[in-house]
Amino acid sequence: MKIMFCHDGSERSNAALEKALGLFKHLSPEVFLITVVEEPLDATSHDEESFEKWRATREEDLQEAANRVVEHGLDVDAILAIGDPRKMIIEAAENKNPDILVVARRGAGLLESMVLGSVSSFLVRNAECPVLVVHS
Repeated sequence: MKIMFCHDGSERSNAALEKALGLFKHLSPEVFLITVVEEPLDATSHDEESFEKWRATREEDLQEAANRVVEHGLDVDAILAIGDPRKMIIEAAENKNPDILVVARRGAGLLESMVLGSVSSFLVRNAECPVLVVHS
């Protein structure tokens, strides 16, 4: 069994990872962790500096999450992608072909969800595999 888990470094994401590991650990799944860093909107040096800081933080968060998976006795492949989270997660899922895609519900407000849509909603509508949205 292959599980792809979308991790954004948040406490909700960490809690959802623990729940998912509790649900699927007995199946000894192959685990893929993916985190996505959104690109800066323009190329000013200030934005580039902020982007690099954010990318480094997300990389550390991803490594900590990968360490948690290893502590559960499972192998993990950690993926750091850059771009639109919705597109990058779908692309990674197409490449790794997981049996299930797990994502924490972020809890965007009504207006934000209406205007932007949420990543979890997008994944539910567009992923080729089943999607488990974990409320935490």
